[in-house]
Amino acid sequence: MATVLTSDAVLPLTCTRAGTCCHGKAVWVTPWEAVRLAEALGVGPERLFRERTDGGIRLRFDGTDRWRGQPACALYDPATGCRAHGGRPLACRLYPLGRRHDGTTAVILHEGTVFPCLDGCPSVADLPRMTVADYLRDQGTGPWETAQDRTRELAADLAEAAFAVVVDSGLLRARGRAVVKGWGAVGRESPAARAAVLGPWFAPLIMPRLGADPADPAAWIAAHHQDLQHRLQDAFARLADPAALAEAGLACLRMAVHLGQACGGDAEALARTWARRAESLAG
Repeated sequence: MATVLTSDAVLPLTCTRAGTCCHGKAVWVTPWEAVRLAEALGVGPERLFRERTDGGIRLRFDGTDRWRGQPACALYDPATGCRAHGGRPLACRLYPLGRRHDGTTAVILHEGTVFPCLDGCPSVADLPRMTVADYLRDQGTGPWETAQDRTRELAADLAEAAFAVVVDSGLLRARGRAVVKGWGAVGRESPAARAAVLGPWFAPLIMPRLGADPADPAAWIAAHHQDLQHRLQDAFARLADPAALAEAGLACLRMAVHLGQACGGDAEALARTWARRAESLAG
């Protein structure tokens, strides 16, 4: 159960930065967020992906510090807090709130009916109260919300590319059952396993080398989108062999699921939805 909040809803919250929320969580990061994290840490994106993430899209929680038996985020320092606070992802900026897309509209919510921070940081009840709008503004979520929305659009476009490969070539009509089965299985892959199977597509998907300024998330992700489109066109436009077409469609679908999960989406649900659409098109 989740509680949906309006922008003028009053929260019992001014963040204490006690660090309890830096333990035992699932924090997903998009490629743009990873670049901002790497900048804040003063390291290259490749090092961040290799040392601090699973599959390039989920921060590792393998720190030595513990709270209630839960391990800390790999970026957490018990003495100073988050080592990359200025570049922290949207999930961290929002916490204890969440953000969910209902159709084309984003809603702000928190899990359950009791405000989460009252358990981990009960002292927040004695601090000044803020509205949802004030809290989001205070946490600087604006560019990070833009980045999540644009990345979600990129994921959807990659799924459309997968459909274009298998539909326009006639592969879906000829091998519909095999295509659908393969697509559905993608959602059950772990981020690390999916990253490994992506092979040469992993780097341009998660670690793109772009000339765009990451200070502008919309422009940066537009450049990422264009770069992937050109790469897909060059790699798949002249394919004719059915096996190669099947692999191309699966690669596009796997990239879509990977980015969708980076935005906090349910990988199994995404893969299942796209597989069902393919099944309906196959007749």
